[in-house]
Amino acid sequence: MAAAFMAGALLFSGFSFAAANGEKKPKESQNGSQGVHFYVDGMDHSDQDGSYSNQGLKVPDSIVRNGTTYVPVRMIADLIGKPVFWDGESRSLSIGKPYVPLYNDSGQMTGFAQLEQVEDGVVVKIKATGLSPGKHGFHVHEKAFQSFDFKSAGGHFNPTDKHHGLDNPLGSHVGDMPNLNVEKDGTAEAEFVIAHASLEKNQPNSLLGRSLIIHEGEDDGISDPAGNSGDRVMGGQYPEITKNLS
Repeated sequence: MAAAFMAGALLFSGFSFAAANGEKKPKESQNGSQGVHFYVDGMDHSDQDGSYSNQGLKVPDSIVRNGTTYVPVRMIADLIGKPVFWDGESRSLSIGKPYVPLYNDSGQMTGFAQLEQVEDGVVVKIKATGLSPGKHGFHVHEKAFQSFDFKSAGGHFNPTDKHHGLDNPLGSHVGDMPNLNVEKDGTAEAEFVIAHASLEKNQPNSLLGRSLIIHEGEDDGISDPAGNSGDRVMGGQYPEITKNLS
């Protein structure tokens, strides 16, 4: 019933989406377009060109960008009792489970990660393409990056002031994860738990507003500050819960 209401609400308000069921494959980034990517519990409900039109209707409590109203999410989120997440860098909006588009340093979309809160951490499900075969360091960094410059994401997320590495006897960063294994065709698909992390607002261990970064090489699991894992080659933003819609 909730899904039917969401579909009707979007269509009534002048918004269309291409897939009502199932998860679409990641699309390449449309830099320069004013489109918003819209996800509900990890399913992509954006149209193919990423654009929306409100047909002149006044839609309250919506995302407004450059004078254009995009997604009427308040009534949908209230109906299903779920938070709304917004990432301005990738122009992606999620209801329920945060959805993190992944990009290379040229701004091309190369995959996605989906997040879910569990009892003592956050589950990350990731799919990515365009990586070199082998193992890659995979971490949460402390800040949101700017303009696909992954160095601007700062160091590893480390609210407990530990040393780096899951194998470090002195403890690890909250943002440390196992290496991501990439197949010969450059694709990777994995699921990890970020222990002791949270998706709640205003918590010291919250991932919101931070970055997910994939490195060019393998993390040795112990060396400060990043396990000798090399340059940062791919990343995504952990979205914030929107201030006006949460």
